[in-house]
Amino acid sequence: MTTLRRTWTLPTYLGLGAAAVLGLLAPALVTRFEWVPLLLSLPLLGMAHGAVDHHVPGRLLRRVLTRRERVLLIAAYSGLSIVLMGLWWLAPLVALALFLLIAIIHWGDGDLWFCEVINGRSAPRSFMSLLCFILARGLVPIAVPILIDAKSALPAFDGLLKLFGRDDTLTITETQRLIGLLIVGAVVVAAALLSVRDNRTRPRSALLIDLGELALLSAFFLLTPAVFAVGMYFLLWHSPRHILRLMASEPHQRALLDTGRSLAALVAFHREALLFTVVPLIGVAAIAVALAATGAAQIAAVSLAVIASLTYPHAAIVAWMDHRQGVWRTSD
Repeated sequence: MTTLRRTWTLPTYLGLGAAAVLGLLAPALVTRFEWVPLLLSLPLLGMAHGAVDHHVPGRLLRRVLTRRERVLLIAAYSGLSIVLMGLWWLAPLVALALFLLIAIIHWGDGDLWFCEVINGRSAPRSFMSLLCFILARGLVPIAVPILIDAKSALPAFDGLLKLFGRDDTLTITETQRLIGLLIVGAVVVAAALLSVRDNRTRPRSALLIDLGELALLSAFFLLTPAVFAVGMYFLLWHSPRHILRLMASEPHQRALLDTGRSLAALVAFHREALLFTVVPLIGVAAIAVALAATGAAQIAAVSLAVIASLTYPHAAIVAWMDHRQGVWRTSD
């Protein structure tokens, strides 16, 4: 796992560090191209990281699904996406709040497998440590950009809500911002302290990685403009880690990873994910054209709506993966 850790973490750490430095040294440039990372992530990794969800149950059950099971899986996946997409028209604010809540849990949970398996954690966490880990790793990339850089984050949400007929602008008062930051800070500190407690009898590297990654993410989202930061995180952190998890569950791609051929494994994964990467992208393009969305922010808003509708079944698949692979096990 040491080689995999170097291969998949160093580019991420360096990429986020470079993005933070760019945000500090050239804020005008970053603001001008703030939507580029998110838009770039869609064809490269963003859509792809959920494009083989329909293969996951068969892989983890280690058998070929029956035709009936495949039909039911695809119907449930598509149906849930359509229902949640409809919620944007019926109650856009509720849809946005639900999306952010699911994203917090899913993004936080998305780091758990990577830290447990790739970073070599050898024993389960306590229940409170598990809960605080997930909340901290999810709140930092979701809540911190909104609270620190509301002038960029809220207009992005306004653009999304406007697509569904809501013209009011979102606002955050200074009191709400401070309370929100205090809550996030308390969760981060609790996650760090519980990690220290749980790692007393384990290799020091597990603690250093836990605390180091949490510190890196916190500093990155505190220093980097919101929209640009979330796009870079999705492109360099969340999507690659889940793709690695998917490759590790597929025998041929796992064999390539085990022999140090990560690039070949990634090519094989993208070949497998091609169809269900392209189809959602065509959907985004069609909606954008239908709405005459010619600006980057408008196209990104359409993309966010599609991503949001796909997030719910995708998060459910990942949660089932966690259950099957024992990622949520605790020491309590």
